[in-house]
Amino acid sequence: MSVSVAVDVGSHYIKVVEGFSKKDKIIIKTAAITRNPFPNAHLSLNENTQKQFAVFLRDFISKIGVKKRETICSITGQDVIIHYFDIPDVPENEIKSIIDLELLQIIPGGAEKLEYDYTILPSHNSGKKTIMLAGLPKQKCDFFVNTLIMAGLKPIIMDIGSIALVNCYLTLSKEKVIPLIINAGASHTDMAIVDQDGFVFVREIDFGGDLVNREITRLKKISLLEAEQLKRSGLFNNEIEKIVKDISFEAMQEILTSLKYFETRTGKKIEKFLLTGGSSRLPGFIKIIEDSLGIPGEMWVPMKNLYQHCKTDEPECAEVCFTPALGLVVRKLV
Repeated sequence: MSVSVAVDVGSHYIKVVEGFSKKDKIIIKTAAITRNPFPNAHLSLNENTQKQFAVFLRDFISKIGVKKRETICSITGQDVIIHYFDIPDVPENEIKSIIDLELLQIIPGGAEKLEYDYTILPSHNSGKKTIMLAGLPKQKCDFFVNTLIMAGLKPIIMDIGSIALVNCYLTLSKEKVIPLIINAGASHTDMAIVDQDGFVFVREIDFGGDLVNREITRLKKISLLEAEQLKRSGLFNNEIEKIVKDISFEAMQEILTSLKYFETRTGKKIEKFLLTGGSSRLPGFIKIIEDSLGIPGEMWVPMKNLYQHCKTDEPECAEVCFTPALGLVVRKLV
């Protein structure tokens, strides 16, 4: 048994899970979620907010009783680079040099400016290998690592939020269908498509609950805080649902493009979607996605029944907000 501590820093919430995997189960020792008072401080490159955030995180971890310091963390957002490309079926020791050349084509400064990792996926072309590469600018990566160290943690692995979704699904699901996983957050949405034969497609989409709040603010002439309260009140669900439908249109088109890419690449159809994340509870969101994508969906709450006493002041967030953190605890894919 190897216990892991997972730290998932979102723009609205910080999630911490201490646990381990046992066969097809996740055993949770500690789980806690709290509001993030310093959004994006861990990647901001601002040393003042970095120190404030580190102190807050250190105190939070102490408060919830987590003793282990070796930490698996995740990164998401516009700084994350996810890139797929095919290479010739060359020996393993030649792959890195090919990747370095590819990076020179897509990133100023190439590999020297990037912390990255890659995995080899099944290719639909004979004589080829498909590379899935994920990376973060070195400056941002070092800043995040130093932030965690300042908080008293010892970061050992940094993963991508959408990959964590895949790992969570592969651990807990016994289904043989090919799902689309949608993790709708405050500032962006992670998506992942999981093929049991080994091909995985992930990407990040510019859609989240904050966009809805900003549109409510514009239409109602109220503050962002008032917009968030109105959104949660349940009193204007029909009106909020229309806003969600309008605001999410471009995101749905991006997801449709991704589905077509996956189906063309693998020759397989996506059979359903699983919706999770803090913004998964937006009024009418499941129906909006079903109508947009033409496939059925359901809420995915992997935290349900795993930990009955999550430390939080906002219990409605607990079941849907922990999915990436659980994936970090059971990290398997890469």
